[in-house]
Amino acid sequence: MFFHNQETDALDSLRVAMTRYYTSVRHDRISKNRTYQQRKDELWQEMDAFSLAHPGMPACLLKAKLHEEIAERFEPILFRHSPFFFEMGVRFAENWGNPDSTNAASWLIQKRNPARLETSAWQNIRSLARDNPDTPWKLWAIWNVVDVDHHCLGYTKLLEVGVDGIIAEIQSARREATDPASLAFLEAAERSCRALIRVAERFAEMAESCIAEETDTEARKCFRFIADTARRIPAQPPQTFREGLAALLFLREATASLENIGISVLGHPDRLLDRLYRHDLAEGLLTEEDARDLIGRWMLHTDIKFHVDDSQWPETSTCVELGGCTADGDPVFNDVTRLFIETHRAHDLINPKLNCRYGSASPDTYVDLLARHAGEGHNTFAFLNDDVMIPALVRAGKTERQARLYVNGGCQETIAEGVEHSAGAYYYFNMARLLDLFLNPILDVDFGSAAQEVLPGRAVFPDTFDEFYARFIAVLSHAIGSGAGWLQEAGKGWNDVHPCPLFSSALKGCLENGRDYTAGGAIHNPATLALVGFGTVVDSLSAIHQSVFQHQFVSIEALSEAIASNWAGNEPLRVRMASLPKFGHGNAECDALAVRFARDIAALSAPLRNERGGPFLPSFFVYYFFDWMGGDTRATPDGRRAGEWLSQGISPGRVRPARHLTEIIHAVGGLDLRDFPGNAVLDAQLPLVPGGGMTRPLAALLRTFATLGGATLQTNAVSVAMLREAKVHPERHANLVVRISGLSARFVALTDDVQDEIIARHIAAM
Repeated sequence: MFFHNQETDALDSLRVAMTRYYTSVRHDRISKNRTYQQRKDELWQEMDAFSLAHPGMPACLLKAKLHEEIAERFEPILFRHSPFFFEMGVRFAENWGNPDSTNAASWLIQKRNPARLETSAWQNIRSLARDNPDTPWKLWAIWNVVDVDHHCLGYTKLLEVGVDGIIAEIQSARREATDPASLAFLEAAERSCRALIRVAERFAEMAESCIAEETDTEARKCFRFIADTARRIPAQPPQTFREGLAALLFLREATASLENIGISVLGHPDRLLDRLYRHDLAEGLLTEEDARDLIGRWMLHTDIKFHVDDSQWPETSTCVELGGCTADGDPVFNDVTRLFIETHRAHDLINPKLNCRYGSASPDTYVDLLARHAGEGHNTFAFLNDDVMIPALVRAGKTERQARLYVNGGCQETIAEGVEHSAGAYYYFNMARLLDLFLNPILDVDFGSAAQEVLPGRAVFPDTFDEFYARFIAVLSHAIGSGAGWLQEAGKGWNDVHPCPLFSSALKGCLENGRDYTAGGAIHNPATLALVGFGTVVDSLSAIHQSVFQHQFVSIEALSEAIASNWAGNEPLRVRMASLPKFGHGNAECDALAVRFARDIAALSAPLRNERGGPFLPSFFVYYFFDWMGGDTRATPDGRRAGEWLSQGISPGRVRPARHLTEIIHAVGGLDLRDFPGNAVLDAQLPLVPGGGMTRPLAALLRTFATLGGATLQTNAVSVAMLREAKVHPERHANLVVRISGLSARFVALTDDVQDEIIARHIAAM
């Protein structure tokens, strides 16, 4: 199947064809697509009958059977002016693989997950969840019993040995295995790998059928490439740069379609494909302009699939990793790096998200390149500091070689590529809300649940700040640990609900251990604990210390009453509390409290374990929950009013914005962020200076951030005047892009409240 149009320019033609197709399968239209629904229904009926005929069959073998059926039943979608083959038509447009009742590969999880959500552990989790309308506490956001998103394939291994090489490893492991469960998993893994190869063959067959009828020279070249390449890729390693791009895209999209998990990382192309690029240049098989054209077509589809021009929240969870280093520690910056960044901007793309690793060993030309494009308003970057992230992962148990190959998937969630699934963002904990409940507990609600034991009881305030602080840390530890414990219990047996033998086959450890990654088969099995409101809590604790215990101008009881009433009748007190020292303002005492608090968070997280036996790694990655959870949180002692924004990531609070970025970076760098391998993100709003005026200062800022020990920096170079004008005249600023949190978006497509939040962000002096 392909979509024909009469455009003459190949890239414009491709854009039009993709828009037509992905508009037809938008989420809000897919239920009315009779062809799509009939194909899915027939598949599910076949699987129902097979399951009934084979009672007791291991879930992994049912999943392998599902993969085989999809491989034979799907209809390949080819776009006439794309040499890449990836669209299987078994997911709605805006889906990157996550389970959904409309997705063909959701059959097993749709059958088995509902029972998992009836357990007492899950009900306890729900009793404190912010999206539960029946709870007054709204302490955390927990999406599911496990994280079905934020995955990364073992691309390095797949591109080195191909799927045929994986199959050979499976066959070797099967000869050694004796345990029935291991034998079942290994059989499923081999069958699923063969199904993946069959999917590629189906694309080759479709391309061959298209060539005979095609008259457009460019389209014929694309079909010829697909017909030849899909017979080899991904079974064999790619031999050219074009094949390497094809392999990355096919592996990501096809695995997401078959396994029904969120494959968020689209690869680390400048590390994986530079050798092929240089070879092709030397052999005359490719020019730089050819490469730019290929990269543009390779990246184009994500923005179109997710309708970024009119989507109010275009989350794509699609990232490419650039820069960083090899497993040997050699810096990665090459022509492929440069071409990806320049092509991304040349086509005014928002996605895939550009997660750019750098560090003290990065060449100045690379840092300057990043600074130039980010400083001129291409607000699509996350800058990740290897000097912190690699030691953090080593401290979390990885070898240095494993840590050096980290990637970031979804947004900035950290994954050691090829050796783990890190469950990066499914347990968000509102620390500011817990402090709110610690000061003013809700005592008049009998929820009738064990979850109520997690919450602070009637407030009894001690005589010293150290005692107050110790009690709060104890309450925080109990609450966070309770959530983790319930997740561990609720997630047990997930390998019988949603095993992923295809995904597992490329993760080191799974074949050797004879276990799916959902059963803890990978070498490493972490989950991430995303902690919301760090700066707000630090400022609030500091304010309590200053006002109640040090200067004693208000009692803790009176302060608690004032914030419980949202400062009603206490505006002078609120102003005074807001004027007290804040984190990131150059105050040594407050910044020292932040260090203490971060150290204690790391310590209380250390004993926690997930359902796969791995640790919960603390992080200050918070997505947009600083806004959403702020609405759940009453007034806080830092002078913040009820419902206002919490601090964002590791950034200072917003009650009284910090004046200088250097002070913020010094404060952030004073924390030992190597204790937070899940990541710690600082967001900075910068002025937009036309003509490259921000390149040198931003490059210096990136260097300083890395030197002082920051983990991840996101910049948003904007003109506030332009943002305000765009609200009034959106037609004049259709292409204005802003960084929201872990995603970027067209500003004019956003809702008023998100637009206003971005406008309200403070631009600190450099």
